[in-house]
Amino acid sequence: MDTSSPLIKPRHLGDSNVSSHSVDLISKLPDEVLTHILSYFTTKEAVATSILSKRWEYLWTLTTDLDFSDQFPTNFSDKNECYAKLRSFKDYVDRVIFYHGGSIIRKCHLHCHICQVSPNIYLWVCAVITCNIQELSIEGGSFELQQLPWRLFTCKTLVVLKISGEFMLDLPTHICYPILKILSLDSVVYMSDASMDRLFSGCPVLEELEIIRRDEDGVQVMKINTPSLKKLTIHSYVDHSENEHKIQLNTPCLEYLELSGEKLGGYSMNSSSSLVEAHIYGGCDLDLLNGISKVQHLVLNGRIMQGLHTIIHDHGLPTFNNLKKLELYVGKPVDWESLPDLLQSSPNLEVLVFPEGLVVPRKSGRDYYRFYWHQPDSVPECLLYHLKKVEIFNFVGLPGELYLVKYLLECGEVLECMNIHCFDFSTRPRMRKKMEGVKYEVSNFERSSSTCELVFVN
Repeated sequence: MDTSSPLIKPRHLGDSNVSSHSVDLISKLPDEVLTHILSYFTTKEAVATSILSKRWEYLWTLTTDLDFSDQFPTNFSDKNECYAKLRSFKDYVDRVIFYHGGSIIRKCHLHCHICQVSPNIYLWVCAVITCNIQELSIEGGSFELQQLPWRLFTCKTLVVLKISGEFMLDLPTHICYPILKILSLDSVVYMSDASMDRLFSGCPVLEELEIIRRDEDGVQVMKINTPSLKKLTIHSYVDHSENEHKIQLNTPCLEYLELSGEKLGGYSMNSSSSLVEAHIYGGCDLDLLNGISKVQHLVLNGRIMQGLHTIIHDHGLPTFNNLKKLELYVGKPVDWESLPDLLQSSPNLEVLVFPEGLVVPRKSGRDYYRFYWHQPDSVPECLLYHLKKVEIFNFVGLPGELYLVKYLLECGEVLECMNIHCFDFSTRPRMRKKMEGVKYEVSNFERSSSTCELVFVN
């Protein structure tokens, strides 16, 4: 499927032994120093130095970082101008790669968003992967499905690979990435479930994986069987109304997990004690919660808070014995009914954070979605023995907020500090005055912990 690259030409550096009177002090520096200076330039700026003198004519070909992007200002209503700029961009990339001469390329970005340029990506990739490349980023726009060269998937020097755009990953039977540690796949299309399996199995030391899924990406059951993986991010924009998509994770060394999507169901994952941090945005099911039950730092968004009712009613929550820090985002409408269950299921919780606050404003900006705090029948174990810090942002002093703050202060036996970040009412004098009264009221709430420090942040 591959052909040898037609773009590489051996480089020929100009004679550096020119007479001293024609060379400035910078030009007398060794190639290594000048190349280091050029590394701070953009690719276009580095190439532009070739006109300075004979000494500089080919010096730019020693640079190891290349960055090409066809995102340039142009008048698309003027077809002649548009085509001229596209031809100029194509010729420019051809020339840079051609004269680079096969010397080492450490990093290369190929960002081609215009369909007239995209077919050239195949040849450009063929060229740069022969240069012992370590980091490669390929980004395409919205155009007909393009294929990438098979040789890319057996590049033994790649450490970082990022592919973004509607590329069809028609993969070879044998995939070999012996030192690839970071892989990002954004909106690509796979031939089948098996092709994705084959891709991951060819990455024996992969540590970071990011997948952004779109509809009709060709995968029904995604299997990520990567024992070395430490960080996994999956953003799913797949419509689940017609087909159920499943994701099976075998990642025993996973430390960081981030999942987002309209429906985060169909997950099958081992419950790894190595999991340190998990961010779940969108929805979830019991299998997913069981899979992350050994996490130490958990972040949940408002939509999940609303969806936990059904899980709690039907099954109850798993126990998060390792959980030390919990961050909860507010939803619309506001619903903290599941909060007591989360606290009951987190017996060793030490830090509780509400990054968006406890209430959210309506569209008018003058009123808020309100909530009512329902005090649990028994005090959660974490409040009695472990919870040390509570942090609340965008505090406006509504009754529901006051009830929750009062409960936490009264029941937090070992609470060391509660930081309340007040909403900025600097342009609303009446509300600012009211907030001063709220602060006074909260400051007089009874506290179970004699060492608890209450801090208001304006």
